[in-house]
Amino acid sequence: MLAENTKKWPRQSNKEEEKATDEYIIVPPDGGYGWVVTVASFLCILISDGILYCFGLIISEVERVFDEPVAKAAWIFSIFNAISYFSGPVASALSNRFGFRVVVITGSLFGFVGLLTSAFAQSVENLFFTLGLLFGFAICLVFTPIIVNISFYFDKKRALATGIAICGSGAGTFVFAPVVNWLLKTYALRGTFLILSGIYLNCGVFGALLIPLKSQRRNKVRSETVTLLEQKDIETLMFEKSLITKEIEFNSRNNLNFFEEEKVDSKTKRENVNQKYFSNFSKLFKFSLFRSPTFVVICVSSFFQSFGWLVPFMYLAAHAVNMGIPNEKASFLLSIVGICNMMGRIINGWLSDHPKVSVLFLNNVGLTVSGLLIVVCPLCISYYQLLIFSIALGLFTSCTAVTRPILLGEYLGLENVNNAYGFMLVFYGVATLFGTPMAGLLYDTLGDYHGAFYLAGSSILLSAFVCYPLGKINHWEKK
Repeated sequence: MLAENTKKWPRQSNKEEEKATDEYIIVPPDGGYGWVVTVASFLCILISDGILYCFGLIISEVERVFDEPVAKAAWIFSIFNAISYFSGPVASALSNRFGFRVVVITGSLFGFVGLLTSAFAQSVENLFFTLGLLFGFAICLVFTPIIVNISFYFDKKRALATGIAICGSGAGTFVFAPVVNWLLKTYALRGTFLILSGIYLNCGVFGALLIPLKSQRRNKVRSETVTLLEQKDIETLMFEKSLITKEIEFNSRNNLNFFEEEKVDSKTKRENVNQKYFSNFSKLFKFSLFRSPTFVVICVSSFFQSFGWLVPFMYLAAHAVNMGIPNEKASFLLSIVGICNMMGRIINGWLSDHPKVSVLFLNNVGLTVSGLLIVVCPLCISYYQLLIFSIALGLFTSCTAVTRPILLGEYLGLENVNNAYGFMLVFYGVATLFGTPMAGLLYDTLGDYHGAFYLAGSSILLSAFVCYPLGKINHWEKK
């Protein structure tokens, strides 16, 4: 019996060693049901961004119905944008805790309530809460998990799938612009809010298709992504060091009495509980991402990009009208930008999947050319020149929409994409709050939109320059 037992010990040890070398990871199917998720994501973004980019039509009707000045009604859009961007880390943390499907369905319910209650608003102040707060939060709860979720279903075709999904933004603008215009004329403002609330509820139906993948057992391999030292790890090391130090001091002192020992133990327990709660909070939001120079550079670049990103979309039509172009033709320029942006996202998604094409190179080219185009926009003196400008702008501004989520996955690891994308949205939100009003201030000062385009283009060019050394920085960080 003793001999038999001794022979079994090595086998148990080998099994334990095998388990120690295994890990449970999510393996992307790279197709199959992933395409169902891609279509569902496309339709969610189509509804969400379609309503978002038609806010100009809605705000104009709000001004007429409530007889409020343009500046006051415009605060609805400002609050809406701020909430939708600033809620990014919250949406990421909730996705980590409850899953992508639950968060998207919850976002659709928030959007439904926000639009429904807007139909009964009695003042613009009421819309600050219903549209600005509730619907802004809903947009973030839907958009952030949708973008990140696709990365878990694809590996080799990740860029293409991401490009197809975010094409819903351009398609939504194309579809909802005439729909919202017709609804406002047929059912007025309050009826439009009621119908849009029902349409937005369909995001929950499509979100229900985001079935989470099951982890599979695999042998551990050496990771090529940046390994982030979590706050929990640092606190554990410091806590262990503290215990060791106390033990040495205890052994060297024979005059410690019982009450002193009880006091030290009680204090240590309180510290341990506090560290546990802080560690769980830090793990939920992953603030340790900001220890990565790669992520910090991406965030800084995102800030300068968003500072000028919305300026051409906000003021291109008005700039064309100032040149003497009719309103119908001026509005058509934005439609051209949206259609070309949708096509560009598909093209950039396909290019990003090519093994010989660098995603960072596409990102940098898109930012550089977009910045240069916006800077030279005031030099376009005819409608046909503005038409060519709109086509080029739509194609090149589509680059970053595809490449940014992919860059986060390649440089920070797939497990960090969700939180990283949420934090990046915060930088987008801060920049958007200041960029568009500053461009408007330049118009009030100079009397034309030339200064606004110069400021926006220069800011986007600066964003590109910040990204140029990103590859070398990430390579250094991995070492």
